[in-house]
Amino acid sequence: MFARAASCDVTPLDRPVRLAGYAARKQPVSIVLDPIEISAILLEAGERRCLIVSFDLMIVGSELQQAIHGRLSAHGFAPAEIMLLASHTHFAPATDSACAPLGVPDERFVADLAAASADLVKGMLQEKPAEASVEFKRGRLDHSINRRRYWPFPTVGRTYGFRLTGTVMAPNPEAPTEEPATVLLLRRADDDKVIAAIWHYTCHATAVIPSDVISADFPGAVRRTLRQRFGEIPCVFVQGFCGDISPKIAGTVPREGVRNRLRRLARKLVSGPTFPPRVAADWERWSERLAAAVGAIADRPPERTDTPGILAAGAAQIPLAEFFHGRCPDKPLTVQVLRLGTAFELVAVSAEVTVEWQSILDSALPAGEGRLRLYAGYLGALYGYLPTPQQIGEGGYEVMGFQHLFGLSGNFDAGKIVPAVVGCAKRAIDDL
Repeated sequence: MFARAASCDVTPLDRPVRLAGYAARKQPVSIVLDPIEISAILLEAGERRCLIVSFDLMIVGSELQQAIHGRLSAHGFAPAEIMLLASHTHFAPATDSACAPLGVPDERFVADLAAASADLVKGMLQEKPAEASVEFKRGRLDHSINRRRYWPFPTVGRTYGFRLTGTVMAPNPEAPTEEPATVLLLRRADDDKVIAAIWHYTCHATAVIPSDVISADFPGAVRRTLRQRFGEIPCVFVQGFCGDISPKIAGTVPREGVRNRLRRLARKLVSGPTFPPRVAADWERWSERLAAAVGAIADRPPERTDTPGILAAGAAQIPLAEFFHGRCPDKPLTVQVLRLGTAFELVAVSAEVTVEWQSILDSALPAGEGRLRLYAGYLGALYGYLPTPQQIGEGGYEVMGFQHLFGLSGNFDAGKIVPAVVGCAKRAIDDL
């Protein structure tokens, strides 16, 4: 296998921009907490190749995906050879008009991203590819928590109105998370130098305090840590199925009087529980500890080192109508799969996938013996959330609450969603 890699800073510095992620955040911002980047890795083996591009964005979106596909077609890349992944940071400029309620896209920024992506690839193609090996390193973190919690009491909210019971967005330590973190180091065969890193974790990138700044969130903190160890390497972050997984940050208990305590109690009685209040120091401690933990994983001896001689990529799509009834944007559900020899497989889905889907797909489509499989959400032209049949029955933000923010209005079909999604993933794997 041969590898080439590159990265670049795409932080807008010359004007305020509207960020994506929060409907209540209306004003453009210009304060930069830390840079946002694009990182790209081009893998080749025999006649096969796959380009993995990661963005410090909430989502890639249709406009940016189409622009990149168009530019890279001039270099002979087919869409199935290009995997566009977003970190899901809520502190980067908006890029998708279908999600305008979460942030109106800056057309100039989208065009700049497409041009920067094409320039990265053009530069890589002018470099001599390096024969590469892959080191696999894994460890466990303790930095996330499930955010879907059943609340057995009546609530009143702007999204749902009055409900006798419901599923609220609040910490639920009893529900599943996905705490393993994985670091893949690509090393040159001739001098053992690290070419690039691919790392994976499953957690919403919604930790930054304050909210009106540009930031890569925790993927940026990890990137800085990895570069302290291996130099200014490209770092591709692969965000897992984090649709219902949030940062587990211990909030600072505010010093408040009786009146404010009564107000918080009243809000809980009316709207149900929520996450505790946090300050900037809480975010800083949490992200620094997470980055240090990932750095420690990168320092470990590898669990396995492989020199794949076979690379395969596959893709499949289905219309949303196969499992969703109602109005929705003109976006299919897309699954892309990358496989390196017998050691590694990446399955990416164009949705905000809840973590419970990992066990559904593992059960229906087991990975080969000894093969490490990682799952990624936030692929390309993401349409919205992908809940499980059980979650569809429970309701909540990931089922109904998100829809008007992503241009949907309708209902998921609990009986059809698993066969449709599993069938699409199977066709993508068969396409390898």
